[in-house]
Amino acid sequence: MSSEATYTVEPAKSGRAKCKKCKETIEKGMIKIIVAYPPKDDAGYGISSSYHLGCFKIPRKFSVGAAKLTPSEFVADHVQDGTPDQDLDHHEVIRKITEAMTTPKKTKQKEESGDDIMSRLKLAAKSQEDAMEDAPPAKKKAKVESSESEEDFQKMLGIYHTYSKMTNPQLKDILRWNGQLLTGTKDFLVFKVIEGVLYGRLSVCPLCQAGLKFMPGDYDKIHCPGIFDDDIQARIPCDFQVPRLDSKDTIREFPFYTSEPTEEQKEEIKRIKEEKQEDPGKNDPVVLDLLKEAESLTVDLSTAAGKKKAADDFVALVDGKVDISDTRSVKLEVGRLIMAGGDKTPKEIMESIVQKYGTVGLKADKKAKQEEAVESMAGNPNNAPLIIAFRECSAYYFKEGNRNAGSTYVKAIATLSNLEEEVTKDNAMSFSKGKTKLAGIGKSTAQKMLEFVTTGTFVKLEEKRAAHA
Repeated sequence: MSSEATYTVEPAKSGRAKCKKCKETIEKGMIKIIVAYPPKDDAGYGISSSYHLGCFKIPRKFSVGAAKLTPSEFVADHVQDGTPDQDLDHHEVIRKITEAMTTPKKTKQKEESGDDIMSRLKLAAKSQEDAMEDAPPAKKKAKVESSESEEDFQKMLGIYHTYSKMTNPQLKDILRWNGQLLTGTKDFLVFKVIEGVLYGRLSVCPLCQAGLKFMPGDYDKIHCPGIFDDDIQARIPCDFQVPRLDSKDTIREFPFYTSEPTEEQKEEIKRIKEEKQEDPGKNDPVVLDLLKEAESLTVDLSTAAGKKKAADDFVALVDGKVDISDTRSVKLEVGRLIMAGGDKTPKEIMESIVQKYGTVGLKADKKAKQEEAVESMAGNPNNAPLIIAFRECSAYYFKEGNRNAGSTYVKAIATLSNLEEEVTKDNAMSFSKGKTKLAGIGKSTAQKMLEFVTTGTFVKLEEKRAAHA
């Protein structure tokens, strides 16, 4: 696969995308340019960025030296037309890119007046310092967009001076003490420390139990990078992300240490994280009872009668408690695990049964928590069951080593997570074609969406469940 980026001009399909350069929303229907990069290393999907035509600048490798191209040459040779249903005004595209290339570079003073929270904190802090020195205040006031962000902004400003004066090593020490990632620029480190002091350290993803993090340049959301699967020796992407100020207590932990914690406190941080990442069935009362009862069983697999008795005994214990699908024979499934157990003890055989199928109560609880987590990040909470089904199918493909198929679902999930419209039987197919087509939703994906909202599942998902049972 080529490592080169692709450049496409097309109309914005919604009003949710933001220009990477100016951070302003690109209105629906406005022509934009998308720069897409293919997957790197073990990533299951590439990344892309959107720009206003007037904000996009030709990459340096095409604009300097012997390989220098004019805007018209760049558009002709490297830009794809993503508007098959309408006539694209190439002259207008070239004109706006030309204007962007000739616009003088912003000065440092102007860059510091940006609208991201760290730029606004710097500006507000400088205004306070100027006021204290009886100097004229900064010309531009730091702005906020809502009462909630105003409250957040004032909280952050109240402690900004303390941490902005620290060195990078000092900031990294604080993050290290709290088990947080240490990467990023000085501004990013300051942000993560201030955010942690106010709201607590980030915990683990409620969907896959990977460690959560902030992404450089994105001060608004908390992201999950996915979890590394030891069996396939690769990372399985996770689509979970949640607005920073809307994040639940379940993904935050206090206290956030600003001085080095004691050894006991370090152990407690580690214990809490491991507890959230471990198998939830480990201390489940139902599981503990089953294991205790299994110890009283006698297993003799040397005769047909002994095998039958062992299967009957285990079925009597697990029936109605272990979540073995109604479409399968409980006795047959339990019998297979008993025979596969070889010289295992009855307790070890029961552990293998519970580990494979889980208990009815645990599965219901896990499903409820998963739905709550997906609803919190979805543009329309009613699409949560569909997103969960696509996540499950994607995970099966990644475990099989089929990253292309798995990535197809990841792309669809990203789109569905931002979709504010509920997917229904009436509109499911419309997201794959025409003016209502959404990125990452092709005909095959739309058919699975239609199948799911009609029946509550789709054939491919059931096939994968059966194959991985």
